[in-house]
Amino acid sequence: MNMKCPGQDTQFWTQEAIYEAACPKCGGSVEFFKDDTTRKCHSCKHRFVNPKLDFGCAAYCAYAEQCLGDLPPELVAEKQDLLKDRVAVAVKRHLKSDFKSIGLAARRAQHAESIARAQQADVPVLLMAAYLWDLKDSDSKDQTSTIRTLMVDLKAPGPLINKVCNLVSGQQEQQGNQADIAAEAAGLALLEDQLKTGSLESGKLKDRIKEICRTQSGTDYARKLFEVESE
Repeated sequence: MNMKCPGQDTQFWTQEAIYEAACPKCGGSVEFFKDDTTRKCHSCKHRFVNPKLDFGCAAYCAYAEQCLGDLPPELVAEKQDLLKDRVAVAVKRHLKSDFKSIGLAARRAQHAESIARAQQADVPVLLMAAYLWDLKDSDSKDQTSTIRTLMVDLKAPGPLINKVCNLVSGQQEQQGNQADIAAEAAGLALLEDQLKTGSLESGKLKDRIKEICRTQSGTDYARKLFEVESE
């Protein structure tokens, strides 16, 4: 028996499942069903993506791969962005009640995203690397093995898994400034902890930022984060 996603099964739909949207080209009214990915405007024949299409459920749904596989070409690029959300959820499940590590992973991701956007780097890939940065099983010394297992379970493509593992293992020559950004994000998250616990003297903050940051975007972000004046 084939199971159907409740979000796509019409027996679960309400009146809000059918709605109208304005064509971005001519402003004409186009009727959409909630599971339509695209529709063509009757007035100007322009085809556009359903503006209410939401694949946020892909972060936790067991049938996400089946849904995402049916995306039109214009939305295929979003699959990697959705995958980083699924990685975040998987990491939290892996860490269970280790809230300190969960918080550290979240801060790494926040720093990585900010620096990556300023550097115009690959944000989703760097977010995955940030979440997975220090992930490993308690009985395993092979960090990348744990990461590969998790990403394979999420049906991530092989080249992407290799890219993330290379970032985490610090293979600089293969990743360029993306490896720098990943390392910066991890270093800044640890630096925050050192300041909170008092294990780092405030007078040494500037020197630590210099040691951690390898890109100008990372340096600028760190100075703003820790309220350190530019030299």
